[in-house]
Amino acid sequence: MQVTLPVANSIRICMTSGLLLMLSMLSVSAQAELPKATMDDYVWEVLDKPIYPNWGKDCNSKDERIYQDCLDKSLMIYNQKLIKKWHLSKYVSRQLNKTIITLPNHTSPIVLTDDFAEGEKELRYVYLLDHYDADKNWLYLSGQIYEINNTVLIDLNSGFKQEFEGSHLTFSPDMTYAATVKVEFPGEENVMIWKKDKSGAYQYDEKNNRDYDKFRQHLKFYNGSKDNPMVHKVEVEWITNESLLVDFYFKMNDSDTAAYRVRFNYVKTDSASDWQMIPIK
Repeated sequence: MQVTLPVANSIRICMTSGLLLMLSMLSVSAQAELPKATMDDYVWEVLDKPIYPNWGKDCNSKDERIYQDCLDKSLMIYNQKLIKKWHLSKYVSRQLNKTIITLPNHTSPIVLTDDFAEGEKELRYVYLLDHYDADKNWLYLSGQIYEINNTVLIDLNSGFKQEFEGSHLTFSPDMTYAATVKVEFPGEENVMIWKKDKSGAYQYDEKNNRDYDKFRQHLKFYNGSKDNPMVHKVEVEWITNESLLVDFYFKMNDSDTAAYRVRFNYVKTDSASDWQMIPIK
């Protein structure tokens, strides 16, 4: 019996549809079989403060000008309190929307101005004092806008300045490497490892991000069916020059005062190898 062209096409379509359906079912089945954490897998820690300060919480006017003025004043007061607390008035001053850093043996100060980001008319990139390392005389500032939180490092002795993508900036014991994390947007968490170049600046190497799918799977192991929960705390610690621990903390419920930990270990087997990510349970 000869099969006509329309009938043959119909058969092909049915076979293709059936194959796609089978693949879809296999995919769903595979996802359903992914291991999930039991209560014995969770490590808990009480949260003592928000991951980032809410310095503009009292600004809520519907008038854009009044609202922006309130933000400027709130940020100025927030920074001025830290300048006083850390005894940095000889180096740092804060005007309404500018952070001015005066350095010894430098004719011109470093001026960080809160300003609208490129293409933005409402959201501004603002600078907050983050923390101060008195031993090294290093000042860390946070550059923030909406779902971006970067880190500016300024050496108050030499005048060295670099802005790093991400927050929670830490350095390896020998200062060869630096690490930051990105946690502002749920579902896009990331760990970034930087290496010092010959000029003394740090460059991000995207090769350390090759295990990102495994990174997401480890988060999913603990977070289960909950879609992209918010990170409420991060701890970044260098164990050695070639071993980095990163802990993310998530809440089961928004009202909880404790959070569970999801831990990662980034290691190099030798100085010439790439970084490898090891999920820790």
